[in-house]
Amino acid sequence: MSLLEVSGVSKSFVTGRDLLGRPARRHHAVQDVGFSMEKGECLAVVGESGAGKSTLGRIVLRLIRPDTGRITFDGVDVLAIGSREMRRLRQRMQMIFQDPYSSLDPRMSVAEAVAEPLLVHTDLDRATRSRRAAELLDRVGIGRRYLGRYPAELSGGQLQRVAIARALTLNPSLIVCDEPVAALDVSVRAQVLNLLRDLQEELGLSYLFVSHDLALVEVIADRVMVMAGGRVVEQGGVQQIFHSPTHEYTTRLLSAIPVPMPRDATGRRMILGGSGPSAHPKEEATP
Repeated sequence: MSLLEVSGVSKSFVTGRDLLGRPARRHHAVQDVGFSMEKGECLAVVGESGAGKSTLGRIVLRLIRPDTGRITFDGVDVLAIGSREMRRLRQRMQMIFQDPYSSLDPRMSVAEAVAEPLLVHTDLDRATRSRRAAELLDRVGIGRRYLGRYPAELSGGQLQRVAIARALTLNPSLIVCDEPVAALDVSVRAQVLNLLRDLQEELGLSYLFVSHDLALVEVIADRVMVMAGGRVVEQGGVQQIFHSPTHEYTTRLLSAIPVPMPRDATGRRMILGGSGPSAHPKEEATP
């Protein structure tokens, strides 16, 4: 059985109303989308801005309810369960947002931000929560000296590492990565991608990796799903999508990759920079 199964999912938003306040125009953000994911797999969802990628990611986590469709996570009907059951299930389904500056509460210290999911979802005591937060920050390459820092004191790369640690706090099976490196400097993106790839291999995580950058997708994904206008136009393995695309839209996306990345002996693109999740690069040195 697949970890995640999505079928017939559609979602539209009202974009205009008539004089009586009735919906007059709608934007069809996601239209009849279906796919499945296996445990430990990274499925990349790619497309231009407005393709429906981020909306789909939020629908999977039931942050947005679709108009139609079915979502099954590890055998559980996500759209049919109540709020209490969804609260428990959400421990296994987490999200890393695009902008680390807005995804973390500026009033909470790094330690508090990472430990907060344990406070909300478990009855662990404060000492245990703090210890877990410190262990996770070590794991993502942020030293314990940052425990008392606040978001305003950290760089973008450091903040995204904190956000990743927070997403891992409850030992999830699936993480929706919504453009997780788009807001970072180019020199830091490789470090964060290396971290995500290492964590996936170590913890057996599944990623729904939303991105518009196909060069990054080829590095981290096992399969690729291409969206345009809210619909899936093509999906397949990385090699098939990148070397034998069947849809004209996919071909256009591939041709728009601005700078070719170096390839390894198998012909796959390589991540440049960084030497693993425990590295502390110069950009992320103590301010």
